[in-house]
Amino acid sequence: MNNPTLAILCPQIILVATACLLLLGFQHRRLSKTWVGAIGVCIFIAAGAAKAWISSGVDATEIAEIAVDPHVETLQWIMLGVGGVFAGLLSQRTCGEQSAVESAAMLLFSTAGGLLAAMADDLVLLTTALALAYLPLVLILFVSERTLTAKGATLKFAVMAGLSLSLTLLGFVFLYACTGTTTLSIMNLHGTAEAHQTAMNSAALILLITGLAIPLAAVPFHFAMVDIVDDVDGWTTGVLLLVPRLAAISALLRICLLPSSVAAHLGVALLLVLAVITLLGGALMALTQTRVPRLLANLAMAQTGWWLLGLAVICWRVQQGDSLELEQARAAWTGQLGATSLALAGLSAVFLSLGGGDEKCRFTDELTGLLRTEPILATAVLLFLFSLAGLPPLLGFWSQAALLWTALAVQVPNPLDLVAFHGGFVTAAGAGVVGGLVMAGVAVRTISLMFFHPPLNKPQPRRGRAARLVAIALAVAIIATSLFPRTVWDWLIR
Repeated sequence: MNNPTLAILCPQIILVATACLLLLGFQHRRLSKTWVGAIGVCIFIAAGAAKAWISSGVDATEIAEIAVDPHVETLQWIMLGVGGVFAGLLSQRTCGEQSAVESAAMLLFSTAGGLLAAMADDLVLLTTALALAYLPLVLILFVSERTLTAKGATLKFAVMAGLSLSLTLLGFVFLYACTGTTTLSIMNLHGTAEAHQTAMNSAALILLITGLAIPLAAVPFHFAMVDIVDDVDGWTTGVLLLVPRLAAISALLRICLLPSSVAAHLGVALLLVLAVITLLGGALMALTQTRVPRLLANLAMAQTGWWLLGLAVICWRVQQGDSLELEQARAAWTGQLGATSLALAGLSAVFLSLGGGDEKCRFTDELTGLLRTEPILATAVLLFLFSLAGLPPLLGFWSQAALLWTALAVQVPNPLDLVAFHGGFVTAAGAGVVGGLVMAGVAVRTISLMFFHPPLNKPQPRRGRAARLVAIALAVAIIATSLFPRTVWDWLIR
């Protein structure tokens, strides 16, 4: 393709164009949810093929508004994988056939927004990408169950998305006022030493981190998301826990890569505080949960703490100019994103499978005796929970160990001209270890229900065959990546 802009944006163009065709072509035609899901999976495969064979050979430096590197490409592959998984699970959703078409189209739009946010190098483009990632999810909620709780969830998410976009846009305005440009790659906030400029930089960082922490459901901004996922169906729960999070964390990465003397202190401090309280808060709340949607939300929240810890390391390395250590930190961070996405998508598939077509798996007590009724799914749950807890030798252990290693490698000079560990990163690493132990307790409690207790009720035939196949495939992926951690690391650090 001669036009580099069209070539590098080919996956996003495919997703948006096919979403429009779905809405226009099947607005008044009957199409089963199974066919809608199959079409959605094929579209994501086509977008992945376009990314592999068309976009990969493009020199991104020729495009002013785009910044692409191997780590960004890996992040985009994770987003495409998550989108493809939930497209395949669409047949398990409790909605009408027309709502299934609309949900598939909105998932395509939202994924395209996340892909664009990961590579956006312009404030206007990044704002547009975030809006494209968030707003279609409001429509997914709108076409879900017509109950009062579902309507309340729609309103909550709409307010949450609007507040996040407003704060983020205001932060971008401060950045533009400080630098006079909307291009992120040429912004240099080191040169603004005046007091008012430093104050504006600090305000911009606070607004941006706060605005993007809302869709991340980081503590203390987690209440809305936990309530939302408890009021919607299982498919929507999985989508809301991953798709907006990946878009928001991609945008926050773009901000953390900005050189700024303020970011070296205030930005890193804010990220570390959010990481510690989110990691510990999510793990502790998961320990007491008996409702499946809230359990998933708290597990995702704890993993968000790991993501924020990785971003703090990246932000520190950018300000110190350590290119080799920065590459290692970004590789470890991307690996943690992949491990989390794999496990959370797998758990969503398992619970959809157990609920069958009615998606009634709402309480953890329904997992009692699962080993006797569904031994394969019980084993899959074990793998996913242990990976999230960071227990060896699963993928989550290797990714969390790599993140801890990059955090503990951060050192600062002391008055004796010696090198000492950074107290904030040591504290965050300790919180990570404690959070991992609490998560292990969550996993053990859930697994004891499945493995050591008889079923509460007579086993019923399951109808979630597609979800079952997806869960098994993701469990196999966890095993495969856990067996070859060195290969995975070499691919991430390439």
